[in-house]
Amino acid sequence: MDALIRNAGADRVGEDASVKLSQVLEESGRKIAEKAMVCARHAGRSQIQKEDILLAMKL
Repeated sequence: MDALIRNAGADRVGEDASVKLSQVLEESGRKIAEKAMVCARHAGRSQIQKEDILLAMKL
């Protein structure tokens, strides 16, 4: 996570910031995956595809 934050322009990164970003990204990823599963099921599939993820991000 440090590298991700540094790539965004930060010179220094606190450990608590890295941990929090990790938690936030995991939660966001879980929500996107849940929406993507709904999209896949709506399309009659049980497998999530790239398009499901892209659509889920827009919802």
